[in-house]
Amino acid sequence: MNYYNNENQNDNIDAHHQSEIFFGDDDVVSIGQWILIIIGIGIPFIGIGVAIYLAFGATNENLNNFGKALLILMVIGLFLAVLLGACSY
Repeated sequence: MNYYNNENQNDNIDAHHQSEIFFGDDDVVSIGQWILIIIGIGIPFIGIGVAIYLAFGATNENLNNFGKALLILMVIGLFLAVLLGACSY
């Protein structure tokens, strides 16, 4: 009975490891990918879409975190722009 439980646990670990390899959770983001991401972020209005995709649609955890941080910085920048714009009147 104990052997059977250990065998199932190993199957679950192997299945999880295979899904990580398939979905690219641990892949390193290449220099070319970073260049394309930075160019995409720099294009007006498209950058917001790129940030949203990175935050919620990318399968790589590093890109997800980068996208979320980018959205937070965009919201802070928008808030400061509105605040400073209102103070200039």
